[in-house]
Amino acid sequence: MDLNEVINHFLSDCEIRGLTTQTIGWYRKKLRLIARKLAEVSNITELEQVKIFHLRQLILHLMGNKAGENNPRTPTQDKPLSAFTVRGYVRALKVFFSWCVDEELIASDPSARLVQPKAPEYLIPTFTVDHIEKMLACCDQTTNEGFRNYVLLLTMLDTGMRVSELCGLQVTDVYDRYVKVFGKGRKEREIGLHPEVGKLLWRYIHKYRRPKDPEVTALFLGRHGEALQYGGIKTFLKKVKDVSGVEGVRVSAHTFRHTFAKFYLERGGEVFKLSREMGHSTVQVTELYLKDYRSSEARKEHTSYSPIGEIVFSKNKKKRDKNKDTDS
Repeated sequence: MDLNEVINHFLSDCEIRGLTTQTIGWYRKKLRLIARKLAEVSNITELEQVKIFHLRQLILHLMGNKAGENNPRTPTQDKPLSAFTVRGYVRALKVFFSWCVDEELIASDPSARLVQPKAPEYLIPTFTVDHIEKMLACCDQTTNEGFRNYVLLLTMLDTGMRVSELCGLQVTDVYDRYVKVFGKGRKEREIGLHPEVGKLLWRYIHKYRRPKDPEVTALFLGRHGEALQYGGIKTFLKKVKDVSGVEGVRVSAHTFRHTFAKFYLERGGEVFKLSREMGHSTVQVTELYLKDYRSSEARKEHTSYSPIGEIVFSKNKKKRDKNKDTDS
């Protein structure tokens, strides 16, 4: 079976199973490059020809590529392809070949023993209060677009939602104290809203939101009244960084997500509840967002949460004094 044809069938099945457009696009990009590279590196074009040896050759080849080398839309950079990017290819391989086994297209999974390349641990710097204030100050709240920008920044900070979830928000998803979002796997969840952000969203919807026609139900709109897309948010955040002069931290929706998680914990929130609001499958995934939550920050509320608080020292002192008198 032609490998590219099988990949197309896999993508069609992903669509039938209701995977998001972003997820399907991610698989399409990864798997089509994999098919092209297998043909170039190992002269493999048929599904049944693929063995673990060929996949290891492929991963070694990718690890030797330069960043941007495989993307015709971006310039090639003078640094190797990120280990995180290579790990993404391995993940796509494993999902695809596991699906091929389930569909009885092949008898065994050639990627089963394929090991993920190690990736260095790194911390994602989060925004400080000063950063946030500088970014908010860039928004001219006297204009429709400026007020939208102001509310957009505060919504990202207050909810920590993914950019795909932000783009998918509809007007009907907004309530006074929470919003409903559809996360990974189209799973619906509720995220709380600070009362001030809830008020601002209500004001934006009823005064500043200007759809190009009544059929546009997306919450956040672009300049011409159409639904705001990922590219529009990315462009907007780049402009915010340039105008605000924020340095030392990446201005992205993902950084807002990390900042939300860190502030939530700093202010006494529980990791389990944070995990549910962020839409993570496990608490362990949430903990990855908190690597830069240093022990110096964690200890600030030590007195409030220490088990020593359960001990009544006055009674223990009297007991010790009584024992001392008895001993003498």
